[in-house]
Amino acid sequence: MPTRRTHRKSRHGCKACKQRRVKCDEARPVCSNCSQREETCEYTTEASFIWATDEPQQPRTRRRKQPSEESTVDSPGAPSPNAPFWLLGGFGDRSTSPTSTAAPILDLTQMRLLVNWQNETSQFFSRDTETRNVWQLYLVNEALKWPSLMHGILAVSALQFALSEPATEQPFWLELATAHKGQALHALREGIQKVTPENSKALMGLSALVVAYAFGSALTAVSEADKPSLHTLNNVFVLCRGVQQITNQAYSFLRTSTFAPLFTPGDPEVEVPVHVRRSLDHLDRLNTECLHAGSHDAVTYTRVISALRSLSAHAYAQPNSMTFSAGWAIRVSPEYLQYLQANMPLALVVHAHYCVFLHLARGNVFIQHWGRSVLEDIIQLLDSSWKPHIEWPIREVLGEEYLQMANKSP
Repeated sequence: MPTRRTHRKSRHGCKACKQRRVKCDEARPVCSNCSQREETCEYTTEASFIWATDEPQQPRTRRRKQPSEESTVDSPGAPSPNAPFWLLGGFGDRSTSPTSTAAPILDLTQMRLLVNWQNETSQFFSRDTETRNVWQLYLVNEALKWPSLMHGILAVSALQFALSEPATEQPFWLELATAHKGQALHALREGIQKVTPENSKALMGLSALVVAYAFGSALTAVSEADKPSLHTLNNVFVLCRGVQQITNQAYSFLRTSTFAPLFTPGDPEVEVPVHVRRSLDHLDRLNTECLHAGSHDAVTYTRVISALRSLSAHAYAQPNSMTFSAGWAIRVSPEYLQYLQANMPLALVVHAHYCVFLHLARGNVFIQHWGRSVLEDIIQLLDSSWKPHIEWPIREVLGEEYLQMANKSP
């Protein structure tokens, strides 16, 4: 009687081989028998040498390949380009079910706004390399900790799109800007009550963004009362006083922080044109003449004119920066604002000179025609005895022809 030949038992063979009672070579993921017969190959146990996942009880299966399908796993002799990514699915997966965790939401619009801030919008706030780092990098890092600041960044970035993109897209960007602004202002109103070392950077950044937003939003206004004008500019200056309050409270925290460059303007390597210096000298003489004429707050005007002079070099070094436009607005005193709101002649004359620097910054998307609009209002308010004192602003902003026509009119 012939002796029965022994063989190694297949203890981990696939179901198909076991049903046919044939030896399975236990090749994974498809054994040789199933591969030749193009049958589904399914194992009931897991071998040790496979890519482990957190689902050890889930059987690995292979369907019969249809002519129209692309293979999603490796097959003998024809490796699939998708195989590496199929394996990647098991790395770091702690989920017991593929549907247990919702897919993260990727808001591409907000990402676009943030990229736009770093590439474009932040440049309108910078005056040199150091301050560019503050607005472009440090402010964003701070916004990752303070959502309100991030809302402020996104609001101003969206407003820039509203001011620069085609008119058909303006409503979309304005709606986004308004929504983010609302979130930012809510936090600013609460934070201003208590400035701390932790929130000082966020509040300082938010307050500066609010000023730029105030300038820019007027350019999108529908109502004439809200468009760029002397009255609207007065409201912006009142807003800037709030910024000054935050700055005063936060200064002790910020002067040694990464935001310190914002408080060290330095001296730009640009010489202010001679005719500009002469015009500012004329304001000083006019202030002295008013003092000799009677009751006059010469101290307030001296400080305002001095601030105008100290920032004038920045207007020529970086004309499209918000440094001068917002910087001088923040520096003026409450007394000067009162004189301006009362339409005091000398205050209007000083403001007309400020319009020249606003006009220099017309390339800034948040400024544009502010200087021209405000100066036209001032001209209407000054009588003939004061208009000669604003000839330089008229010539610089409105042009020589406008000045000649104004001189001819009765």
